[in-house]
Amino acid sequence: MICCVMGILLAFDGPSVHADELVPSNQQSGETVEKVDTVVPESQADTESQMTENDTTTELSSDNPEQSSKVNALKANQNQEINEIESQQDNVKQSETVPPIEPEDTMQDTDSMKAEDAQQPALRATTQSENSNQAHDTKRTILHTNDIHGRMVEEDGRVIGLPKLKTIKEQKQPDLMVDAGDAFQGLPLSNQSKGEEMAKAMNEIGYDAMAAGNHEFDFGYEQLKKLEGMLNFPILSSNVYKDGKLSFKPSVIIEKKGLKYGVIGVTTPETKTKTSPVGIKGVTFTDPLKSVTREMDKLNGQVDIFVILSHLGIDETTKEIWRGDYLTKQLSQNKNYQVPIFVIDGHSHSVLQNGETFGHDLLAQTGTALANIGQITFDYHDAHVENAKASLISAEDVKNVVPNAALQNQVEQANKQFLAETSEVIVPNHTIDLMGEREAVRTGETNLGNAIADAMEAYGQTGFSHPSDFAVTNSGGIRASIKKGEVTLNDIMTVLPFGNTIAQIQVKGNDVLKAFEQSLSAQVVETNGQKQLAASGGLLQISRSIRVYYDLDQEPGNRVREVQLFNHQTNQFEPLDLNRTYYVATNDFTASGGDGYDMFIGPREEGVSLDKVFADYLKVADLSQYDTTQPVRIINGVPESTSQNTSEGQPEIENIQTHPKVEQQQIGQASGFSNDSATQQTNTSHSVATISNSHLQALGNASETLNVASGKMMLWDKTITESKHHLQLTSVDETFSNEHSTAQKNNHARVDVLPETGTNEAIPLGLGLMMIGAGMVVVRFRRHHSQI
Repeated sequence: MICCVMGILLAFDGPSVHADELVPSNQQSGETVEKVDTVVPESQADTESQMTENDTTTELSSDNPEQSSKVNALKANQNQEINEIESQQDNVKQSETVPPIEPEDTMQDTDSMKAEDAQQPALRATTQSENSNQAHDTKRTILHTNDIHGRMVEEDGRVIGLPKLKTIKEQKQPDLMVDAGDAFQGLPLSNQSKGEEMAKAMNEIGYDAMAAGNHEFDFGYEQLKKLEGMLNFPILSSNVYKDGKLSFKPSVIIEKKGLKYGVIGVTTPETKTKTSPVGIKGVTFTDPLKSVTREMDKLNGQVDIFVILSHLGIDETTKEIWRGDYLTKQLSQNKNYQVPIFVIDGHSHSVLQNGETFGHDLLAQTGTALANIGQITFDYHDAHVENAKASLISAEDVKNVVPNAALQNQVEQANKQFLAETSEVIVPNHTIDLMGEREAVRTGETNLGNAIADAMEAYGQTGFSHPSDFAVTNSGGIRASIKKGEVTLNDIMTVLPFGNTIAQIQVKGNDVLKAFEQSLSAQVVETNGQKQLAASGGLLQISRSIRVYYDLDQEPGNRVREVQLFNHQTNQFEPLDLNRTYYVATNDFTASGGDGYDMFIGPREEGVSLDKVFADYLKVADLSQYDTTQPVRIINGVPESTSQNTSEGQPEIENIQTHPKVEQQQIGQASGFSNDSATQQTNTSHSVATISNSHLQALGNASETLNVASGKMMLWDKTITESKHHLQLTSVDETFSNEHSTAQKNNHARVDVLPETGTNEAIPLGLGLMMIGAGMVVVRFRRHHSQI
């Protein structure tokens, strides 16, 4: 008996270490802590219970008074020793050094637990009877983030930045600091190191766990596993498998201040189409609810609170059974779980100001780009969770918070090196705002999407073995806008942060049609009384040589009315030929079947990086052609009559060689006018042509843009219905204006449509452009404003 008692005393010799004070094996010991809680291994607790409650197992019998006296004396001595040790533990000074302990002691890989041990905790829970001072702890806090996307550096009023995040964590002293995924990829500062600078910063902050988001795979599976090895905390996912085996720990038990949290990760199955297919070769994603429920069943009865790190999102375009709100609702209705469930969500970039409640359970999400920090607070006493609330801490809320100095220096050094590498000025004085914000670029055509697709088509004319017929790029790959002013390589990399390359694929016309049905398959929503597509990263932005007409009143899969392709041989737009093979320039993500475009999978050519393609284009392009917010390529409406693309009509895009002057004979030949219908002027840079209504109507509707630098031109739409007009061409290289537009256009000619009376007052049909070269002149009109 004396030996047994001494064994117990030796087991308690020295302070116990708690999950609060875990020092990972790859981290130096000597970290200071505020308080150490008692953690007793389950096997030890069982031995203690047997010795104190079942005297028949001891060597001393209570039937003998002398022996009973010895037992009582030994028990009294034992209790005194234990009380003294517990008292010492409750008063550990902040400067006390804690020896290292392996994370596995408290963070158990529940997937690897044997079936017979599934209901046995790795650590015995600290209950009220065992540690009364912990039972009286009341206010608890969990801090959380999601979809940081590499936002390491603070941006005033918009991005909190990681140095401030660390200060806030130090101030709040939360039980848990967790992230719901998509942390490593995003801004070029993080992308340049393939997430490694971000991983270092998250270690410095002191996260407890994070979920694997879809963009964690953007740098490839092997790089993600390398990042996992760098972290001082686990990446969790209960539904990601590589070659049939779980890729990450599915869950962990983290104990803080006597409270046990069962933390479970889950990843959106949309990852199959929302990261590079190359990065997830051999990776599969199982049903989120079933995977999470499996882990909860393993942990049930062992934990006080479930925390689900859910990279699922609440986007209405996501399949319902894959969404975070669906998961929370289903779990809240499961009577097997009697403790609170906090679902910390990500993926959809949704701002849930006060979260959503499902019974006594919570769903929380912060938005994106570290614009907010999530905070869940609750009271815990008498083994109950009460008053659980979700809230957000915004960038504005913490504008006066001082960033952590050490992490600030770390981030600044990384940023300084990156900016030095990407400071090249691409456009010195850009005058157009190019729109790439999520709610714009994912719901329809934008001028930035047009510019990027045009850059891809321009590259495709000479960059591949066969000229590209047109180009498409997924809207989800466009992550920021470009504002007026100086444009640097860093700005371009911010817009296109994924490191994609340009690729060319060969696609049958029938599959082109399928692709655009896929592109336009999002749910229809109403915004300001107008129908529009819900945001979808799979929406295709398209180049100048293609038009897509669609009908939102039709069901997905049957919305495309017509696709028209520009024929560079005939200089006409023609209906899509379902049997023809088209050469399509796109990015390697889409060419690999990303965003569900499996109809694009097949042989392909690879090119240079997409950011280089766009940078090279911006250096020479006439960007004023993108000064519009109106859709001119992806149109919800009736397609133009193909009869307008006859020999009497004009080609909508033409390769050109610009000339300083306009010769009268060129006008007549190019426009289909007879030479005698045009009046020759003495100054060959000024000409006047009189044309009939039929000629004007033949001009038709158009909605494409011209870029002289690349030999292309934008034309736009208006059918002239007046009976007779004069076309007056003024000199090229002239500043022209109307009530909606004033611009300097080198090597362009102004075209005014004048009343038959010959007065100098132009009717309000807007501006047209004349293309000069190879005897061709093309004119188009628009009533309201120029789209140059």
